[in-house]
Amino acid sequence: MISKRARAGAVVLCGLLGLSACATHPPQPYVAPTLDLPPPSLTPLSVDRQWWRVFADPVLDSLVDDALAYNLDLAKAAANVEVARSNVMAANALLSPRVDGLAKAGVTRRQLNVATGNDLNTTTGSAAAGAAVSWEIDLWGRIGQMNEAALRRLAASEHTRNATALSLSSAVVETYFQLLSLDAKLRITQAGRDNLRAVTALERRRWQGGVGTELAYRRSAAELAATESAIPLVEAAVTKTEFALQLMVGRTPRQMSGRLPRASFMPRLPDTPREVDPALLLRRPDVASAEQLLIASNADVNAVRAERYPRLNVSSLVGLLATSSNVISGFPLFFDIGGDLAMPLYDAGLIQSKIDGAEARRTQAEAHFEYTVALAFRETYEAMAMRDASDRQFEAIESEVKLRKQSLELTEKSYAAGQSTKFEVLYETVKVLDAQLSLADARQSQFVARSQIYKALGGGF
Repeated sequence: MISKRARAGAVVLCGLLGLSACATHPPQPYVAPTLDLPPPSLTPLSVDRQWWRVFADPVLDSLVDDALAYNLDLAKAAANVEVARSNVMAANALLSPRVDGLAKAGVTRRQLNVATGNDLNTTTGSAAAGAAVSWEIDLWGRIGQMNEAALRRLAASEHTRNATALSLSSAVVETYFQLLSLDAKLRITQAGRDNLRAVTALERRRWQGGVGTELAYRRSAAELAATESAIPLVEAAVTKTEFALQLMVGRTPRQMSGRLPRASFMPRLPDTPREVDPALLLRRPDVASAEQLLIASNADVNAVRAERYPRLNVSSLVGLLATSSNVISGFPLFFDIGGDLAMPLYDAGLIQSKIDGAEARRTQAEAHFEYTVALAFRETYEAMAMRDASDRQFEAIESEVKLRKQSLELTEKSYAAGQSTKFEVLYETVKVLDAQLSLADARQSQFVARSQIYKALGGGF
C-alpha cells in the first residue's frame, strides 16, 4: 500500500514534469544557410581521388602514394579523427545506464536503545557487496544533442583529414614539378656554360693569334663567369627542393641521404575542367568540414538550452549483506530503488550565459562556413585563370625561343661572312639561354596551375 507521503511526492513530480513540458521547446533542427551560388553545371563534374595520375608519371604516383602512407602531418590528422571518435563513444555512453560494482565493510557499536537482543552495547561487523545502477532519462534531448554534436565533430575531423591528404598530395605534385623544372634549368645552364667555354677559348686563341681582340675575349669570359656563378645557386635549389620533397613523402633522416628518382620523360600536360560545378565544390573536404562544425554548433545550442529543464535520474542498489548481528542470519538480499528530479531555479544567469556563448559560436561557425564556400570558388576561379595565363605565356616564350635560335643561326652565318661581330653572336647566345630558362619556368607554371585546379575542385573527396 502506497503511503500518503509517497503519493504526494508522485503528484509533485508529475506536476513539475507537466510544467516543464509546457515551458520547453523542442530541439531546433539544423537549417543550411542560404548561399548565393552560380547556377548548377549542365554537365556535373567528377574528379578521381587519385587525380595526380592524370599526369601519367609513375615516379610521381609512387611519391604521392608514399606521402599518403608515411607523412607525419597526415598521421596527426588521423590521430585527431581517433580523438573525435572517442568523444563520440563518451557522448553515446551517456544514453545508457551505468552499472558500478560496490563493496563495503565496517563495524558498528550501538549504544542507544534501538537494538534488540544482544546487539545493545556490542560491536557488530558487517559487509555488503552488490551493484549500483544509475541512469539519466533524456527527457528533453540534451544528451541526444550532445551525441549529435560529437558525431558531427567526428565527421568534421574526417573531412579535415581528407583536406590534409588533398593539400599534401597537391604539395607533393607541385614540389615534384618544381624539382623537374630546376633539373631542366640546371641542364640548360650547364649546356650554356659549355658553349660559352668553347666561345671563350676560341676568342682567346684568336686574340693571341692576332686575328681577334682582347675586348671580344674579355666579354666572352665575363659571360662565362656569370653563367658559371648561376650554377651553384641552381644546384642548391635542387638539393633544397629534393629534401623538402623527401620530408613530405615520409623519408626518415637516414633515407634522406639518397636522391629521389626522376622520370625519364616529361609528364603529360592533362586537360582540365573549363566549368565550375557548385555541387562539386560543396563536397570539398574543407567546405564539408565547416558545415559539419556548423551542425555541431547548432546541436550545442540545443543541448545547452535543455539545461534549463528538469533532469530525471533513476538509480537502484542491489546486493547481499553479511553481518555478525544476532538479529540477521545468512546473507540476505537488499535493494534500494529511487529517482530524483532536479531543476535549476536560480543560477545567477549561468545557463543563459552558456546559451549566449553557444549561439555566438554557432554564428561564428556559420560565418566560417560561408567564408570557406567563397574561398573554394575563389581558388577555383584563380586556378583556372592561372592555367589559361600560363598556357598563353608558354606559347609566347616557346615562340621566343624558336625566334632566338633562328636569330642566333643567322648571326653566326653573318659573322662567318664577316658582316657581324663576335659580340653579336655572344649576345644572341645569352638571349637563347635566358629564353630557355624562362620556358622551363613557364612549363612549371602550367603543371602547377593544373594541380591547383584539381586541389580547388576537392581532389575527388
